[in-house]
Amino acid sequence: MRKISSKMPVVVGLIVLIISVGAIWFLIKSEGRVFAQDTDRFVMKKEFERVLTLEERQPIYMKGKALTRIGELQADQPVAVTGEDEVYYELRLGNMAVFVRKGEGTVERKKLTTVVQTERFAAVHTLQKTAVYEGADVESSVIMEMEEGYRYPVVREEGDWFILTIGERPGYIHKQSVALDEGLPVLVYHHILPRESMKTMNSTISVESFEQQIRYLADHHFETLSAHQLYDYLEGRLVVPGKAVLITFDDGLLSTKEYAYPILKKYGFSALQHIISSRTDRAQGAQLFDGEGPLQFFTASDLVELEDVFQFEAHTYELHSLNENSGAGVALDHSKEEILLDLRRNIEQVPAAVSIAYPYGHYNDHFIAAAKEAGLLIGFTTNEGYANRKTSNYEVNRYGMTEKKTFEQFVAYVEGDMTWP
Repeated sequence: MRKISSKMPVVVGLIVLIISVGAIWFLIKSEGRVFAQDTDRFVMKKEFERVLTLEERQPIYMKGKALTRIGELQADQPVAVTGEDEVYYELRLGNMAVFVRKGEGTVERKKLTTVVQTERFAAVHTLQKTAVYEGADVESSVIMEMEEGYRYPVVREEGDWFILTIGERPGYIHKQSVALDEGLPVLVYHHILPRESMKTMNSTISVESFEQQIRYLADHHFETLSAHQLYDYLEGRLVVPGKAVLITFDDGLLSTKEYAYPILKKYGFSALQHIISSRTDRAQGAQLFDGEGPLQFFTASDLVELEDVFQFEAHTYELHSLNENSGAGVALDHSKEEILLDLRRNIEQVPAAVSIAYPYGHYNDHFIAAAKEAGLLIGFTTNEGYANRKTSNYEVNRYGMTEKKTFEQFVAYVEGDMTWP
């Protein structure tokens, strides 16, 4: 009995060890199943009333001022149809409507593997025509081909793959075939004067430097975007050319009418102009520009005259000043309700505004909440960087252009080559 009892702790220990190992293995297996189930929940089978299957591949277009080809849908790849007219079927690429010309193909009720979880993730930049596969495998069939030189919204990444959605289906893009899009360049200018007339470089750029920069954009085939287009890009509703930029001005200074307006018009570009509407009544009718005197601002008549180049946006009614004690923007001393009243008064003069440039780049939660309630979709900061889907639409980065910035810095920024800490 004594021998048997002396071995009992060993036997019990072995039993406990076996149970423990089994429990650990069970947990590992269980965790594995849970992880797999989470992954599976990213996609599911769903029946759609109208599913298009082409017999021959067809170009995919997006609509703007004209139809732009952004890819090609392959034959024998079913995609859900969301609408149609006499000429085109409408599909969704990300959150954007795209169009395929009607031709040889069938539309029928059918089940598809569809994405049920999407994320505000990122965009990818195509450097050549790029295949989108139906699975995370280059041996799988190709659903569509993306065009070279565009930024496409993606909803997820898994290992070596980015995932977009086309016709409600997940499509897989091999990471080595594209570049992760760092975001759109957004330039911000204030005052502009001939170099010989400049007394300070603070918030000021010379006419000579400005024209050199705009000429570079024209020579390298950049397109200027509107605030609406930026919003759609951030929301995954727009495929944007690789060579795209936003040009913005803050304050509505008359110097930009005198010097920037004719240069932008010469090269066929547009720009946003953020207006402090309490200052538009400081002068009436046509003003004679005086680069030596106090700052001058647009009048109400200027807003009508210059709308072929400038899109007028919000910059507050009378909250564009600094607190003498704290040095912060006075808007930060106000409640959400007070800021909202100011913004509504501001927007009365710029009713098409969809964005706000925060005075001096200063904002807080009250300011953001007021901007949202006022119906504004974008908030521009003075934080330097690119506009991308990583941050809130109400904290959009820009790059301040003054005479202190070199032409080489400008080129690096618009070409997407700047890095930020």
